[in-house]
Amino acid sequence: MFTSKKIQTVGTIKEFLNPSPVKESTEVITGQEGMPFVFGAILPVFFTMQPSMSFAATTATASVKEEVSRKVIDAFNPLTELVQGLSYPLAFLAFSAAGIYWLLGNRPKALEMMQGATIGYIIVQLSPMLMRLLVSVTAGF
Repeated sequence: MFTSKKIQTVGTIKEFLNPSPVKESTEVITGQEGMPFVFGAILPVFFTMQPSMSFAATTATASVKEEVSRKVIDAFNPLTELVQGLSYPLAFLAFSAAGIYWLLGNRPKALEMMQGATIGYIIVQLSPMLMRLLVSVTAGF
């Protein structure tokens, strides 16, 4: 594609390594496709360039960690809202069942159900705070 139509032969290695100066000409040498031959000589240089290495500052790393933490919390928001929304009716049902057990005379079972429903309801309502606590604890790693 970027080759010259003219084949040039060199007599010795010394002539190849030390070519004679080229005379200036106004003629543009073109390859097979009619593209200037200069692009064929320059194009490989762009593909062989090595990228330069750069490192972010520590403040940028901290903000990336905070952004990832925020995205994790936001990703779980629909699930936590769903569980929180279901916790009130489930706690109501558990308290109602505990009341029925109390009326029937099975007080130890009723107290156990009320205790479980209360602790479960509190844990579910505090779950967003617990999620933020876990994310902040693991952010240091």
